[in-house]
Amino acid sequence: MSAAGKGLWKAALRRSTPLSPSCSLLVFERPAGFPDAAPGQFVSVRATEATAPLLRRPYSIMDLTGSSLSLLVKAVGRGSAALCAARPGERFDMIGPLGGVPFPEPGEAEAVFVAGGTGLAPVLFAARAWRRRGVAARTTLLCGAATKRELLGDLVKTAFGTRWFATLDGSAGFRGDVVALCRDLVSRGRMPKGVLYSCGPRGMVRALEETTGGHFAAHYTSLEAIMACGVGACRGCTVPVRSGGASVLKAICSDGTVFPAGDILWEEWEE
Repeated sequence: MSAAGKGLWKAALRRSTPLSPSCSLLVFERPAGFPDAAPGQFVSVRATEATAPLLRRPYSIMDLTGSSLSLLVKAVGRGSAALCAARPGERFDMIGPLGGVPFPEPGEAEAVFVAGGTGLAPVLFAARAWRRRGVAARTTLLCGAATKRELLGDLVKTAFGTRWFATLDGSAGFRGDVVALCRDLVSRGRMPKGVLYSCGPRGMVRALEETTGGHFAAHYTSLEAIMACGVGACRGCTVPVRSGGASVLKAICSDGTVFPAGDILWEEWEE
């Protein structure tokens, strides 16, 4: 079940499952003709039929099968709260799949995934999609959250070979953030050398690259940003990257969402 390019779709909500005090798993019926997607791509969803909130909300695809499309939604504002409160059978307007560059497959190298919060969505999609494609790489997940209640451990029980967790308050796993966990594992020789895939807040990804990036053969990150249009037209989600010895602005929504973390000019990227 595949089609070329992106499109505008109406997707019916199949189920909504609360996973934590703020996050819910939303599983939609896959619209007929919805194109195949790759890890790192996303959909842009209209949360309500009302004019406010006006802008669509971008969400990384967490899984895509022949019959379903899954999103991980954190209720942080009016639009996301409306999505989390939706009932099965409600239909939502969405554009997708969007994003021009997905996560590259690891080949024979071990795949190490680092996720903060809802950054778990694209890395979970990668682990599941690659397994279905027969990619035989070993997988390790490092996942961080503020507290045990915000960890989404039940989602990843069967998707990764090895799992490590970090909480800021120490209520589960390593006490500290997920970057500190990664540094600790590297220093103790517990972290394999392979391809690193990350998704999370900008500060997390920057710290991960600057403190542990040299340990890995490569580091690819799916960047998070506010995306007004989702197709690169408004240029509101640009990031400065190295290209041909110069600094070039790339649109996260259309030129990414995935970039080599070492190419990002973090010091030039304004909030």
